Amino acid sequence: RFHNTAATGQLGRARTSLLPGARAGSGQRCKMPGTRELRDTYVEKCKDFVCDPCKPLIGAINHALSHDAELSFIKLNGNSKELFTKRLEYMQVFALAESLHVNNTVVEVDLSYNNIDDAGVQTIARLLKVNRTLKALNLAGNNIGPEGAAKLADCLADPGGGGGGLAVLNLRGNPIGEAGGMALAEMLRTNKTLLDLDLGDCELGMKSLVSVAAALKEGNGTLQAISLENPRLTTVQEEHVGHVARMLAVNSGLRVLKLGKCAVRDFGVETLAAYGVCANETLEVLDLRCNKISEVGGASVARILTDNAALRSINLSGNALADRGAQAVAAALPAAAGTLVELDLTCNSINDAGLCALAAGIRAMEAKPAVVKVWGNFFGPSAARAWATLLDECWAAGAPIRTDIQCHGVDGDIHVVRASEE
Repeated sequence: RFHNTAATGQLGRARTSLLPGARAGSGQRCKMPGTRELRDTYVEKCKDFVCDPCKPLIGAINHALSHDAELSFIKLNGNSKELFTKRLEYMQVFALAESLHVNNTVVEVDLSYNNIDDAGVQTIARLLKVNRTLKALNLAGNNIGPEGAAKLADCLADPGGGGGGLAVLNLRGNPIGEAGGMALAEMLRTNKTLLDLDLGDCELGMKSLVSVAAALKEGNGTLQAISLENPRLTTVQEEHVGHVARMLAVNSGLRVLKLGKCAVRDFGVETLAAYGVCANETLEVLDLRCNKISEVGGASVARILTDNAALRSINLSGNALADRGAQAVAAALPAAAGTLVELDLTCNSINDAGLCALAAGIRAMEAKPAVVKVWGNFFGPSAARAWATLLDECWAAGAPIRTDIQCHGVDGDIHVVRASEE
């Protein structure tokens, strides 16, 4: 796919993989004049609306045409180097949306971090009603409120998902609030094309969380990934967790569930395990980062590992499992029901005993995880040596574990340092 490669940020690989017909490649060979028409139409629309054409977009179009290829990805994220000091203006968004009404080549658009408000998203909503090819839309980090979310929900409420059936929608970091969340929840009851919805950091409340869970329990079996991270909750009763658990018990489509910063405590993770995750047969990724799960909740995490055969990745970073919780998880690892690929236990106040138990538990697994993260815990001499031995054994066996730590021997002692990110 051709796009302005100098811009930073992208939709996640998991999200891109959910796109119907997604494929690798630098571009599609020209069969239709869609990209050339897009350039001409866009320039004309900019003249009509008295705004400057966006240079990164014109550059991406020209680059595609110079290689006799079609433009399939428009990348205009406002936190890119080109747009950081000159985010898209309302009229520029309007011109782009109007230009895409009849386009037949663009399948993914990234307009994140551009201060798009409710007025700006209305023109995008109109686009979604008529465009036949757009499958992924990234609007993260804008200023879309309840009214704008309702407009998007309205155009996606059709079982066909609007014009061409949007599959991926990222609204992370927009203040859509309780009313916007309720509108999107109602949309989920009828929409049959959306596969990935990100509502993290959207100021959702208890009512909208419960409504989303109810929609996925009662009317939607097609959504595969959802993020509900960091809602605005004041309760300590964890009512929302019960609704999510009941949804998981009957939903057969969801594969990725992100509940980071959702005030899940020990009772909540027990409820989630007993009544939801352990009864679910499709969930592959469970993200419980930055909650309030202590050593008491370790047994519930262990049950999730031993009872759910579909689970491939679990993120428990930023909790407080401590040694007893880590030992419970470690004991469950060799008996894991499925093939665990990724385990994240960073920053869990785990000391030597817990870290040694984790190393022993991973060593006893027949198929070891490809990724294990444990930085942010307290490595003593015993834990450092145990992990150094484990990592060396896996490397020698031709199945190295990718981790966030490195073990170095200095004067006969093993020291653990944080591995640099690649």
